Amino acid sequence: MAVSMLSPTTTRIATLALRVLTAILLFASLIILLTNTQQFQGPTLHFYDRVGYSYAAVGIFLGLAYSIYQTVCAVIRIKKGSEGNAVFDFYAEKVVSNLLVTAAVAGFVTTGQLVDDVARQHGPSKLPLLERFVSLSNSSSGFVLVGCIFSSMLSVLFSYALARDDD
Repeated sequence: MAVSMLSPTTTRIATLALRVLTAILLFASLIILLTNTQQFQGPTLHFYDRVGYSYAAVGIFLGLAYSIYQTVCAVIRIKKGSEGNAVFDFYAEKVVSNLLVTAAVAGFVTTGQLVDDVARQHGPSKLPLLERFVSLSNSSSGFVLVGCIFSSMLSVLFSYALARDDD
């Protein structure tokens, strides 16, 4: 006998709230990453100058698209009072959370590599010129990491729905 601490209605509302929060975080992260530029030693740095930032942008975009789609589905499920396909949702959240965590790590690692490259090529005295770019890149990656945590929480909520379906 599966025991669930949350009622189906509470689970649907919590799912909707987590989806909205995830979508907001991913949207903010994507905007920060796409608009983050810095003039440095002639050329302007953009997110697409580094492969890691490009990967992060694609991962964020895919996570955002999925989150928006599932938010619409969650609203429909609340109106209809249905659980939807809990098995698909459970595994899809696993995939999306893995995608988001790799996007966040790619952002953090790329920022670290950029700082190392600048320190090695131009000396540590040039690092303050990149302070704004590095801060915004790290905050973008941090938002993605929090979105990944919310996606993982959604996976746990769907595991409760799976337990209810087994009864």
